[in-house]
Amino acid sequence: MKLSLDWMNEYVPLSEVPLEEILKKIAASICEIDGVEDFFAHLEKVVLVRIDSLEKHPQADKLQVAQVNDGKNKIQIVSGAPNLRVGDLVPLAVPGAVLDGKEIRDSELRGVRSSGMLCSEKELGLSDEDSGVFVVTDPQAKPGDVLRDFLGFRDKILDVDNKSITHRPDLWSHFGFARELAAQLGLPIRFHPLEQNWEFDNSVPQPKVSDTEFAHSYFSVGIEGVKISPSNRTVRSRLKKCGVRVINNIVDVSNYLLLETGQPTHFFDREKLGAMGAVSLEVDPAKKGESFSLLDGTSPELDPEILIIRNSGKGVAIAGVMGGAETAVSDATKSVVLESAVFPRESVRKSIRKTGIRSESSVRYEKGLEATTALPVLKRALQLLKENGCPEVKASHPVGYIHTADKKVVIELSLDFLNRKLGTDINRATAEKVLSSLSFVSDWKGDLATVTVPKYRQNYDITIPEDLVEEIGRSLGYASIPVRPLEAEVKPPAQNKARELERLLKKQFSQVLGYNEVFNYSYASESDNLVEGKLEEFVKIKNAMPEEQAFLRTSIFPSLMKNVRLNADRFERVRIFEFGRTYRKAEEPGNESKSFAWAVCDGRKWNEKDIALLEEDFFQVRSGVEQVLRNLNIRSFVWKSENRSYFHPKASLSLYSEGAKIGELGYAHPTLADRMDLKKRTLLGKFDFAALLTVWESLRKANHFKIPSHFPQTEIDLSIVMNSEESSANFAELVRNKSIPELEDLRVTVVFRGGNLPANKKSVSYRFRLVSQDKNLTQERIKEITDTFIGIAQSAGYPLR
Repeated sequence: MKLSLDWMNEYVPLSEVPLEEILKKIAASICEIDGVEDFFAHLEKVVLVRIDSLEKHPQADKLQVAQVNDGKNKIQIVSGAPNLRVGDLVPLAVPGAVLDGKEIRDSELRGVRSSGMLCSEKELGLSDEDSGVFVVTDPQAKPGDVLRDFLGFRDKILDVDNKSITHRPDLWSHFGFARELAAQLGLPIRFHPLEQNWEFDNSVPQPKVSDTEFAHSYFSVGIEGVKISPSNRTVRSRLKKCGVRVINNIVDVSNYLLLETGQPTHFFDREKLGAMGAVSLEVDPAKKGESFSLLDGTSPELDPEILIIRNSGKGVAIAGVMGGAETAVSDATKSVVLESAVFPRESVRKSIRKTGIRSESSVRYEKGLEATTALPVLKRALQLLKENGCPEVKASHPVGYIHTADKKVVIELSLDFLNRKLGTDINRATAEKVLSSLSFVSDWKGDLATVTVPKYRQNYDITIPEDLVEEIGRSLGYASIPVRPLEAEVKPPAQNKARELERLLKKQFSQVLGYNEVFNYSYASESDNLVEGKLEEFVKIKNAMPEEQAFLRTSIFPSLMKNVRLNADRFERVRIFEFGRTYRKAEEPGNESKSFAWAVCDGRKWNEKDIALLEEDFFQVRSGVEQVLRNLNIRSFVWKSENRSYFHPKASLSLYSEGAKIGELGYAHPTLADRMDLKKRTLLGKFDFAALLTVWESLRKANHFKIPSHFPQTEIDLSIVMNSEESSANFAELVRNKSIPELEDLRVTVVFRGGNLPANKKSVSYRFRLVSQDKNLTQERIKEITDTFIGIAQSAGYPLR
């Protein structure tokens, strides 16, 4: 946003303050400034001169020799401009002027001296017009005037960083910014544009305005005595300095008001409104597919989320965004209807998003304007019209409504709260002075103030005590806050067992087992959620964009399977894990749970027929999980065969410890894998984090230390035959129940199918490690223990192989 320092000086005496001080205060207490431009400084050496005489150049047919005067001196100029006329007032760039990077010098053109250059509008940077010399027709202009001063261009333009004032709608105007500077610099406000008087005329017909819920305020007046003409020099120069195109005196007033007060307005041609049936305005949602031509030439297709202005039921403007072309002011306009309104910022934001149109009006509306400014800005508009080419203008009494006239924001603030937040020792007098300078009204009772927020800052801006603290802090200057050492009691942080277990699991899987961690969104499709959930448990996301992310996930497995699908063709082996949350529609704390899940793909295709390979992969993953558990000091656990709908029915196990289920492991069910487009065998597993945490907390400090034996150990291998579907853990459990004192460890080493075994049988080889704490194991004792193992197998119906 561009701000004219000269324009703001009309409201506040900024000319009394050095520019450096103004910029310093803005940077310290208000916002960021991207730069300061000395506006059109190149016109400093361009003066207006009167053409006294013209003669043909003796050496060139297309050149003329002009004798001009600046009110004091006669000057000779050689020019090729085709529109030179004796008596015209034209701009002369004197020697030393720099235009478009080129310095003007005193020179000779074909033997005739020329002391400068007569300039076109394009050469001066005023417009793209270059058909001839710029002829000044303003009756107030006279020879000798410096063009920069005549045009009102002697000014400093502040380029404000819009991002730094997006929360301050009151600063998006010259008066609003000047008012803030007055408060920060201790200057008086000498002119308030919204405190003007106007005598309304009963003879002018009033428009009709229908009260609806779609605007905070909406007012309109009928205006007669309008005459279309160019704007006066002040309006033109101020609009140009802010980068706004000059159109005519009516439209320019609307743009001028926007830059002056921050309140958008719009002029309708009254005759064009009347041609629709009647002048009857209403704020209303658009109908689906509705469309009408706008001022920018577009005709966007509208929908019910876009608010429009209707006249006699027909759309004539998009509320807060842009007016329609059908009712626009033209050179033939004789009477107008002026609209001044404040629309909900949420509605305007939707209109911007839907139409893709960001106008100067919509940029201000989307910040959240104060509704009470809509009426006083009408009086200011009429005053400007009168000053800007419409001296006979008269207007009807305003008609309309305001829904938030009685809104008031009152906040309680204590000195103790203020000083604790800022780290200062501000007293009541200082706080009261700062609040008063910012137009806050404070009622003090001791050290407690009841503060009433000014209306122009009560919408979204100042709403809580912390906002008042910020106002006082920035006004006094954050540099004034004393530097003090932090005073805080040093306490050891409370031990978070859950975070500790999480870190341990991640370390074990990544550093010990070689897995890679993945991170996925907590969103899922309905199909993904059905893997482990029921439809009535799903938590649907409001305003969900794609259907694939319409719900909070009930299972981590679909996310991991998608990760495997993406990487299985790129890597020979994929081993990944994720620590994440799943969600269900239930009462707390059952609505959210944490899981530590993993997925493994060793490149086996779905038609892999070597069962031994698949079992080897399964045992390897299971052994890794067991290693993690042992490293977590969890030694007592057991695997049980339990079916899950998402696991292969003959290749899934549940993990129990201390009587609680803490995890599960299995091959992904072929149906699920096919649905997820997985072309390779994938092992899935997870820990129920809450259950694992409970077990870990009870066992983490258990002492499993055994004094190493001084005697050598020995190992016994035993192979037995059992049913293919039976768990190898059954025989191991029978052996452990015998409580053989020398048995230190047992594990499965080989599982074999085929050969001379029946199709429904398998051979399982166990390795038993034996050691004695007090003596050598004799051959007799080893044979006795071996016979015990064989007896257990035979008693359980497991023949030896």
